Amino acid sequence: MLTGHSFVGIALLAAAAAVAPLHAADLQRGIVVVGPTRAPVDLNIGDLAQMPAARVDTAFLTEHGTHQASFEGPLLWTVLQKAGVIDPEKHREQVSQTIVIQGLDGYRAILALGEIAPEFEGKQVIVAQRMDGKPLDADHLRVVVPLDKRGGRSVRDVVRIEVAGPSGSH
Repeated sequence: MLTGHSFVGIALLAAAAAVAPLHAADLQRGIVVVGPTRAPVDLNIGDLAQMPAARVDTAFLTEHGTHQASFEGPLLWTVLQKAGVIDPEKHREQVSQTIVIQGLDGYRAILALGEIAPEFEGKQVIVAQRMDGKPLDADHLRVVVPLDKRGGRSVRDVVRIEVAGPSGSH
């Protein structure tokens, strides 16, 4: 029998393993967004620019001291919803799904979907298109997770975002 902690651990390992290796074609598309039951969706900087933007001011610790920056871009929740990889009405699924964010260099970070779901924590995680008022180009988009002390889940040069976990009705 799995305990709640065991299930979460297994789900996180499964989500990390589910991320496919990157191919050269993936790198030329911008961000590839994948869901449990949907074919991959390619989003470019123009697609993101059409979504409402939010602003997040952050300060996190680095090897060189505290780094402060202001980022702007659409909420990750909005990006996932517009790509059609989540159903905002299926609240029960949201607490058992994960988001794996992958950078160009292969760096990965995992979030729980419930962290960004408006009906749960509603954390203002964004796909940043601007940093300190300056535009980021399509190769340097960044997912920013506010309030993380070390910024380790703020992935740079994002190329893939995948929602993993149960997708059936409850």
